[in-house]
Amino acid sequence: MKLTIYRLPLVSSVIALMFSLLWLPANYQLALAQQTTPEQPPRSVSVSGSGQVNVRPDVAVIVVGVQTEAATASAALTQNSQQMIAVTTALTSTGILTDDIQTQVVQLQPHIPPPVAGQPQPAPQATTATTNTATNTVTTTQVTNSYIATNLIEVRVRDLAQLGQVLDRTIQSGGNQIQSIRFETSNPNQALDQARQAAWNDAKRKAEQLAQLAGVTLGSVLTVNEFSANPLASAQASAVSASAVAVPIAPGAQTITVNVQVTWSLSE
Repeated sequence: MKLTIYRLPLVSSVIALMFSLLWLPANYQLALAQQTTPEQPPRSVSVSGSGQVNVRPDVAVIVVGVQTEAATASAALTQNSQQMIAVTTALTSTGILTDDIQTQVVQLQPHIPPPVAGQPQPAPQATTATTNTATNTVTTTQVTNSYIATNLIEVRVRDLAQLGQVLDRTIQSGGNQIQSIRFETSNPNQALDQARQAAWNDAKRKAEQLAQLAGVTLGSVLTVNEFSANPLASAQASAVSASAVAVPIAPGAQTITVNVQVTWSLSE
């Protein structure tokens, strides 16, 4: 028996496939059409909202310290350490906790004053030359007649009523540097929650108004982004003397701001 195989042309195969699709169930054909139709993005509206809350700081953070000058580096450090111990002892006597005192800067450097016009070159700029006959080399060393030692600490004052007393004790005990003062809020979360609620209400009010103007209904929330700012009020100061009078410092108020970006879906 001889078996004969006939090869249909490509066009005939395509026609046969099209006829076979016509016999598919209607619901299957609809499913195929839905898969090939690109999905339309949901209609939405994005708005921003802002909320602000004014709070009064209840914590002061000060950077104070001691700067001393002596003929030798050892003498400058010794004198600085003695005065710094007296300062920290005075601070703890006012009720400041040791955990609220942190060293920020410890520095030692030679004092080389700039030359003054019309006067001889000062001694700190002088140099000495040492000759090594074995190696036939000359070593030049700068000579200075004084050294400056600096020690700065950061102190957290949790009772603002004591701030003036703390500064006064610092100066009287030997401190001669007040680098900066800034104010903080010990519990900013409560103010942030209030500002966040105000920002949300602001954003939702805008979205509802836009939806009403467009003749649609506000749906569910799609995305939420938040941006908050917690400012730190600060004041700069400089060197002071033990005879300086206490300077009144007003902490004022701080504004905590929260901004949100919210996207809602829209429906008919």
